[in-house]
Formats: sequence, C-alpha cells, structure tokens
Amino acid sequence: MSTTRLDAQFFGEETIPRILLKIAPPVMLAQLIQALYNIVDSLFVGRYAESGLTALSIIYPIQLLMIALAVGTGVGINTAMAARFGVGRRDKAEEFAGVGTLLAGVLWGIFALVCWLLMPAYARLSSSAPEVIRDVVVYGRIVCLFSFGLFFESVWTKVLQAAGDMKTPMAAQILGAVINILLDPLLIFGLLGLPRMGIAGAAVATVAGQIAAALVVMKRGYRKAPSRSVFSKRVGEIFRLGTPNILMQSAYTFYIFGLNLILSGFSDQAVTALGLYYKWQTFFFIPLGAMQTCIVPIVSFNYAARRIRRCKTTLLTSILFGVALMAVGLVCFELIPGPMLRVFTSDERVVAIGEVGFHFIGVSFIPLVTSLIFPVFFQAVGAGVRSSVLTVVRTMVLFVPLGAFFSRFGLDWFWLTFPITEVLTSLLGLFYYRKFLDHPYVKDAPLIDKEHPVTIIQPSRPGVIITIAREHGSSGKEIGKRLARQLDIPFYYKEMTALAAQESGLDREFISNLNKNAPKVLYNLYLSTRVVRMAVVAQHKIIEKIAENGSCVIVGRAADWVLRERENVVRIFIYAPKAYRIGRAMEVYGDTREEAEENIRRSDKARAAYYHHISGKKWGDGANYDLMIDSSCGVQQSAELIADYLKEAQLINS
Repeated sequence: MSTTRLDAQFFGEETIPRILLKIAPPVMLAQLIQALYNIVDSLFVGRYAESGLTALSIIYPIQLLMIALAVGTGVGINTAMAARFGVGRRDKAEEFAGVGTLLAGVLWGIFALVCWLLMPAYARLSSSAPEVIRDVVVYGRIVCLFSFGLFFESVWTKVLQAAGDMKTPMAAQILGAVINILLDPLLIFGLLGLPRMGIAGAAVATVAGQIAAALVVMKRGYRKAPSRSVFSKRVGEIFRLGTPNILMQSAYTFYIFGLNLILSGFSDQAVTALGLYYKWQTFFFIPLGAMQTCIVPIVSFNYAARRIRRCKTTLLTSILFGVALMAVGLVCFELIPGPMLRVFTSDERVVAIGEVGFHFIGVSFIPLVTSLIFPVFFQAVGAGVRSSVLTVVRTMVLFVPLGAFFSRFGLDWFWLTFPITEVLTSLLGLFYYRKFLDHPYVKDAPLIDKEHPVTIIQPSRPGVIITIAREHGSSGKEIGKRLARQLDIPFYYKEMTALAAQESGLDREFISNLNKNAPKVLYNLYLSTRVVRMAVVAQHKIIEKIAENGSCVIVGRAADWVLRERENVVRIFIYAPKAYRIGRAMEVYGDTREEAEENIRRSDKARAAYYHHISGKKWGDGANYDLMIDSSCGVQQSAELIADYLKEAQLINS
C-alpha cells in the first residue's frame, strides 16, 4: 500500500485522540532530551555559585539565537530535500545535503567570531555585577566558539530526517544529553581528579554533548559539496525556505533579551528568577510542544481532504489536552513556587521575587494554550502569514512593551505581562479562526465526507502525447481541447485532479488550486509542506498512468517535466500579448480589467513558482519546450498550427 494511502487511512479515518496518543510520546521524548542541556547546567551551576545562575539566564537568549540559526538552516535543507525526494529527484536532494555541510561551517565561523568579540559588551549591558559579567563572558564564549557541534548536528540531523531516518538523530540526541549530564558535576566541581572549572565546566560539558551528537549523525548525514556552479543557487533556496523558521525562533530570543533588560533594572536576582521560570517552563511545555508538532500533519491532511469537521475536532481536542496538561503547571506554580525555585537556588531574594512571579505566570498557563496552538493550526492550513503574525505579536509587539509598561509600577506589577500577553494573543487567534471559518473553502465544505466520484482514464491508442503549458488568459485549455477533438484522442485537465484526489484521498478543489492557495511571498515554503507534496506526488503518478494509456493531450500540472524521460512527448507552451490575455480573461471569466490584470499576474507567478519548484527550471523558457505558440492568432488557428507541426514531424498521420 502506498504512503499516501496509509496517510489517508491514518490521518483521515483514525480517531483524533488515538492519533495524538500514538505520535506524541516520541516527540515528547525528543523534546525532553533537548531540554536537559540547559536544565542540568542550571541545576549544578546553581549549587556552585549564584552569579553563575544569573549568567545562564543572561546567556539564554544567545543560545536560543544560535539554535534558531542552526536549526532554521537545517529546516531549509530538510524542506528542499524532502520536496526533491517527493518528485523523484534524489540527485538534486543530495546537492542540498552537500551544500548544507559547508554552509553549517560558514555560519558557525561567523557566529562564533561575532559572539567572541561582542560577548563582553553584551554582558555589561545585561548586568553591572563584576562576577556575573565574568561568568557570562566565560560561559558565553565557550558555548559560542565551540558551537560547531550544534551547527553540524542540526544540518546532518535534518539531512537524515529528509531521507526518512529518525532513529539515528534520536540516538545522537540521547548520547549528547547523557554526556552533558555526566560531565556537568565532574567538570564544575572537579570530581574524579578532574580540574574544578566552575561555570566553564558547565560550558565544556554542553559543547561536548553537542559534538558527540554531531559525530553520531556525521557518518550517515555528511555529503560532499556539489559543484560551485549550483552552490549559490542552492544556498539561496535553503535560506528562502529556512528564513521564516529562523525569524520565528529568533523572535523568542529578542523578547527574552528584552525582558532580561527590563528586570536587570531592578536586580540580578530578578533576572535569575525569570531564568528559573524558563527552566521549569520546559517541563510543563514539553507535552504542549509535542501537541503543537503532532497536530500539523493531522490538520494539514484533513484540510487538504476538505474534511473540515476533523480539522475543528483536532483543534478542539488539542486545546482540551493542552488545558488539562497546563492545569498541572498552574497548580504547581500556585501552590509550591518556593520549593520549585529552591531546586535551583538557595538565594532567598531570588525565591521571594520568583514566588510572586510564579503566581502571576501560573495564571497565564490556560490562555497560553490557545495562544500557542492557534499559530500552529494556521500553519497547518497554509495560512503562514496569520501564523507568523500571531507569533510576532506575542513575542515582540506585546511581551516587551507590556513588560516595560508594567515595570513602571514596580517589580511585582511586571509579572502581569504574562497573563495579559497570552489573553490578547488568544483573542487575536480567535478572531483569525472566525475568519477562517467564513472562508468559502471551509464554509461550503460538505457536512458529510463523501468519496470522490470515480473517474476513469479514457481508452486511447499508442501515439504522441501532447503536453500544454500556458499563460493565464492565453486560451491554452481551449486550444488543447480543440486539438484533442481534432486528433480524436483523450483530453485531460480537470480530470487529472479528480484522479489525483482518488489516488491521495485529498480534495479535488485543494489539488486543483495548489497554485492559487500558495501565499504570495511564501510559494516555496508552501509547496514544500507534506500535504502539498502528497498532492504533487499523486498528480505525477496520474500523469504517468495517463501517458502509459496512450496518445492524449494534457494541459498544465508541469506534465512536460513529469514526462521528461519519455520519447513520444511533444512539449508546447502557449503565450500571447498581455492586452490579448486581458481581453480573453474579461470575456471568458467575466473579470473587470483590474481583476483580469491581477489574476494574470498572480496566476502566472504561481505557475512559474510551481514549475520551478518541482523542476528547477524556468517556466516559459523556450529551451524547455518543442513548440512556442502565440495564441493571439486565434484559438482554432493555434490548434491547427500544432496539428501541422505534428504532421510535419511525422508524429501523426496526415
């Protein structure tokens, strides 16, 4: 059974709670392992010196920025590779993997150099205590200078995951965490004859774990760099795909840095208290983070299959699960904040500040569920802009300005920032969700999911296959239809989407509108999502089946590229002057002139992006086609020109 069929059965038919309970635990384990790095450092550093604990809180945003850059680049590589694997271009996927290794080295070098030079200034900006400044510089320089393990591990992990290997990266993360845990007390306190390194020992333990993890994935994840001729092009695509992830992750860096600056105006102990919140937050957020990760494939598949009720059910179920999980955090933060803080510190001033802060923050845990799940939901349905807006509003528009505002009334008031930020973000998410429900694709979806009507590939005779790509408004579809009628062979256009819908279990309209659904500024990222790749693969399979059945005319869907290995294919591109196309769009679709111009621009741009994404070539470039036709001579005349070409090439009988 094909992968798409398995996905259709699992994500489309299994109960939502059962899906979540099946796929969430491994994700939770992976996130727990990643969280251990910072938590273990803080646990032992807090027992060594209070200044070190404050230093870890100050350096935390820098570590988040480093992770955002490394992991975001890896995501770009993974997305590009997965898209190429999906359309059978393993050679191109390997090029991205080869570029990734060299790119990771370059990024590490730049990041390490900048951080080494700026670390003292950053430390002085964040604290006035000499011992804290010293610890920030020592710890920060070590974890940044030796961060090559993190950069290489992030890239090689994503390379392996794109190829379907999930076990090796998991083993690498476990080994890295274990090494970090074992080395922390040995190097910090100088046990077993090792030198007493203090906070420097915590830094060495962290980078040692990262390097060990990198060595595990290196054997299978490393690829040789491709030729220089494709390097810049591949790097450009990696950053186009990875930059949204880098920016979203970086937003957390800047808001935590901003809050640290506000609290440093009160005391170093206030900064430490905030840092300890983020340590404890990790434990309570792991289940919620796993829920965020796991609902994406469920929602995206069912949205593409137009099973809107299952999308709603998934959102509601994840919110209910999230509220139940975060209620545990709420109880702990309200009832036992003191004991929680004393796990890491013995400074009673930190505990006193933290107890007040934990009471306020605990209240924010319930609205926090929706403020974090709504962005993921919108990401899953292809509304990337709304997802990004919610993240930016929460981390940059609300947190820091509200923190600065409330801090004017005193330190205790500062903590109101957390519940108010989460409530306002949730309200914005709810507003976007109401607009989502009003969209025609959602609003007009059938109440009961129905099977797609059976569409059969039409019988045909052996012979030439004509593929037609066309500009919007050039009458390419009508020309193809007349040509097929003239040659007495099958014609395929909408029929391909119906067949692909049967193949994948996705909705006809979703497949038909792949180009229209792509956001204006995020084509590549949208076209690389898992559910869109499913639709693309299903289309390719159907085009191959149609071609195997015999002579036909196929319009659109990059059929010329899909059938590139076949010898009996004639590739045609239909174009026309813009004025002609505007007139045709107004006549055929009833557009106004302004609507026609906008639809031509959007449609051509989307078709070009789709074609380039799956082929790497330029849509409309004469080098990719056998015949270019200016259709302004007329629909019938254009069809006859193609027929004459086929006769002269002796591809059909005269």
